[in-house]
Amino acid sequence: MNTYSVFQEVKSWKRPFHYLLGKVANFYLKILPKVEVIGITGSVGKTLTQNAVYSVLSQKFRVVVGDENLDPTFRIPKTILKVRPWDRKIILEYGVEHPFDMDYYLGIVKPNIAIVTKITPTHLKYFQSEEGVFFEKSKLIYSLSSQDTAILNSDDHKSYKLLPKTKAAILWFGKTAKNSIKISHFTQDTNGSKFRLHYKGQKASVSWRIIGNHQLLSAYAAAAIGLHSGLTLKQIANGLSKTKQPIHRLNLIQNKKQVILDDTYNSSPSALIESIKTLLDLDKKRTKVAVLGEMRDLGKQSDKLHYLVGTKLAKGKINYLLTIGQRAKIIATSAKNKGFKGKIFYPRNIKEAIDTLKQLKLNKALILVKGSRHEHLERIIFSLQGKSTQISCYHCDCLE
Repeated sequence: MNTYSVFQEVKSWKRPFHYLLGKVANFYLKILPKVEVIGITGSVGKTLTQNAVYSVLSQKFRVVVGDENLDPTFRIPKTILKVRPWDRKIILEYGVEHPFDMDYYLGIVKPNIAIVTKITPTHLKYFQSEEGVFFEKSKLIYSLSSQDTAILNSDDHKSYKLLPKTKAAILWFGKTAKNSIKISHFTQDTNGSKFRLHYKGQKASVSWRIIGNHQLLSAYAAAAIGLHSGLTLKQIANGLSKTKQPIHRLNLIQNKKQVILDDTYNSSPSALIESIKTLLDLDKKRTKVAVLGEMRDLGKQSDKLHYLVGTKLAKGKINYLLTIGQRAKIIATSAKNKGFKGKIFYPRNIKEAIDTLKQLKLNKALILVKGSRHEHLERIIFSLQGKSTQISCYHCDCLE
């Protein structure tokens, strides 16, 4: 097993400390045999699913969950060390970015229940292809024993490829899942969203703090594990209504002048396309603005996938499109080639993007800001709020 790849973001002198922390966490959990470990992986929606599962299960159990903005390299052992003898469940996010990452995490702890949200093209710089992503993330399911449970997305065709190689019991979630909770009557506006749960003739309403139809994936997954853990439909609905929204992940920010969609934590093709759909669906009377940065770590497919996103947004009624940097410019070029009707700007950096937005005087606009975390587009969010444009740190060694 190559553990070096797990610590690529860590300063070399800190690597032995983190490796030792993993060993300590592994030993510590062995003396707490009554704690059920829930592992979550997938290309999208992991952190929101983590938060939704935590909120649902907390209706009945003592549950431990980690800091949502720490990389799994740090978060998994630190979360384990937060567990106390009276806790009954721990939720761990098994995010992978390099080959062999999952092997390292499973060397610390194998889950009793594993959730796979959805597999899409991410981190292709290291995995080369979507199949490479699938192979690495599938290790979580293959690690399960016959006493364990895999909770899989019935709407993701890749989930069915996992069935021949796992001994675990299978529990399905999603729109097409049989014998599982269904969701209907989804509505959203600039205050949040609402929907209804259905199960065996019962109904329960949820006021969801989260926007984006695609983010119901996390509600489906959390509802499924809630059923599996013996919660009532009402308890599941109450838990979902209290779900904490992860920071910088399609957060609604109300300003006097605009409504901002802060989606600056990260970006990948499928997530960006869904965020654009949400921008278009919300409050059709408002001026629509998309400020897009580069999608990183896509390797040789980067240009192709940026171009694909442009073709997807071309027909949408976006009034202003700002793409920051050369790689993101491909999105705008593609959209223009496919008949995009709005105005396009090509700021070279964040400062130019901020200046452009100020010059446009976007009163009552709905503004989506999205890009990979290393682009630091949160500085645009801060500027729109009238705050200092200092850099936030995600997924980096300074958090440690």
